[in-house]
Amino acid sequence: MDATIKMMIQGYIDGLDNMHTDDESIKKEVEDYKKELIAFGESQNDPATFFPKFQDSGLMGKYMDLATKITMAAQTKQQDSPSEQPKKHIATPSKWLEPFRTSYDYIKNLPIRERGLAVYRKLFEIGDRHTYITEFLTEVEKENLLWKITSEDTLGILNISLSGMDPLYKGLTYPVRKNIEAWENSICEADAYYLQDRLAEDVARNSQKLLQKELFVIQLGLHLMIYRGPKGKEGLMEMIATGHCPRIEFMGKASAMAVGKMQARRTLDIIKKVFGITFDDIIADEFLKYKLISTANVCGLSKAYVQSNANILDILADAVHNEIIPDISLIDAIRREPSVKFGRWRMPEDSEHAKAEAMARNHFQDLPYFKYEDQLKSASFHVGTGEGFDIKPLG
Repeated sequence: MDATIKMMIQGYIDGLDNMHTDDESIKKEVEDYKKELIAFGESQNDPATFFPKFQDSGLMGKYMDLATKITMAAQTKQQDSPSEQPKKHIATPSKWLEPFRTSYDYIKNLPIRERGLAVYRKLFEIGDRHTYITEFLTEVEKENLLWKITSEDTLGILNISLSGMDPLYKGLTYPVRKNIEAWENSICEADAYYLQDRLAEDVARNSQKLLQKELFVIQLGLHLMIYRGPKGKEGLMEMIATGHCPRIEFMGKASAMAVGKMQARRTLDIIKKVFGITFDDIIADEFLKYKLISTANVCGLSKAYVQSNANILDILADAVHNEIIPDISLIDAIRREPSVKFGRWRMPEDSEHAKAEAMARNHFQDLPYFKYEDQLKSASFHVGTGEGFDIKPLG
């Protein structure tokens, strides 16, 4: 299962586990729901589309139904059935709060649940101020605390997830931000249903559009790397410099240059027509420019990366502006001495990944997502870039 999706699935499972109930029928519903939730998570592989699909599947609604059912069962647990006893037992606020204290004690040492814990503490503070159950429940209702136990806990989990994401990666963060907005504006279960439906429409309309731009830029980068890299011009330059030019190998690299150039020009044209941006706009964009090159994540949700050649963007820009856009001939392109040269073409070594990971961990050590990454059972997930730690080329 994708690491980001796994983290979100685990958050919903933990939320239900922390709402204890003695009702065996509800327990069975919860266990059945967990299995359904895990199966759904395993069927998904794109965090950017997880939330709309989660809502469309009806699992979001089932989650809220179960949370409400558990809460209502907790409220009535201490009341005696009229058919069993002639007199009703009127619970005190303290007695009524017993199941909530059990849940609180279970999660109070989990700082990632602080938003939900704060609601529990507010509930207990109100209980300490009242002697009569009616007055207590009236204030609880005014504060909407029973709903906030669910909504605030969910918001805590969502915000922790967001804290680990690259803020520049809008295609991934957009659904999470909108989901947070929907939960913040929900004041009851029905309200949440309505806002989640609106959210699904919004994410389907806007998130995919953000992702499309990124995907086209990634394609452009691949075409440019074929044209300018070891399989293309860089390889030909090395062959000419060494005097070792086997005909078949030379023609293969020249062919790669021709194909890479044709595909790069076509992709640039599509990006300009569809998104209204040029290659220079891509280079000026702090997120998109790194989608042109080969990067590898070293921590969490793409907060940090390593790359092979520190000057790769300048190399690609040189090729685009002086060879591809001017559409010079293949012979002229091969003969042309580039203004920017490779250092040493290679991928980062394991020791460099370890160094970058240590730097990233130190830099982001105060972020909740990274601080509690192990607890959230999450792992590194390759989604993009943002703040980077370049590994300089050797030699």
